[in-house]
Amino acid sequence: MKKLLILVLASFPFFTMAQLKNDVSLVVSPLKFKEQSSYELLYRRPLPNKLWSLRLGMSALVDTDKEIRNDSTTLNTGSVAYTLSAGVQRKLILEDIKKVYAYIGSDLYWQSKFQRNPKDTYYGYYWSIGTTPVVGISYEPIRNIRLSLESRSDFNLNFQHYESEAENRDTRVSFKPLNQLAIGIGYLF
Repeated sequence: MKKLLILVLASFPFFTMAQLKNDVSLVVSPLKFKEQSSYELLYRRPLPNKLWSLRLGMSALVDTDKEIRNDSTTLNTGSVAYTLSAGVQRKLILEDIKKVYAYIGSDLYWQSKFQRNPKDTYYGYYWSIGTTPVVGISYEPIRNIRLSLESRSDFNLNFQHYESEAENRDTRVSFKPLNQLAIGIGYLF
């Protein structure tokens, strides 16, 4: 029994490498480098039917302790922002092409921001929720690497009223049909 258990445990890494089910990608929007939403760490895993995949994403930006000097006045500002997302995508297989496929999907997200205004001595907490429909194309040039190009829309709901500088300031409902064009490089394992 011990020999069988050792054989199974020793072959487990090779079995998981042969499957290549998991995908961890760094997704970047080249047109919005200075915005928090332009960088995302994305994890994808196929569901049992292999046409649908689970998507989990996270992005974070920490930009604190900025000091702005105006003559004799010093103002301190800063922000900490993060976005968590979860969704699904469906693979659309292109005929006779093995390494390229298209996909559609959608992510639900929670966007949160701690922000300090120049005139205040405290950080305000702002959050919003939304959905991001996704259309993309994926290419696997070699065995463990996946390149992707995504077009993302944004439908955002904001339940707060605030006057600080933020992307969804004083907007209760917003829809951006072409919010982001994103390029991703992923590692399959």
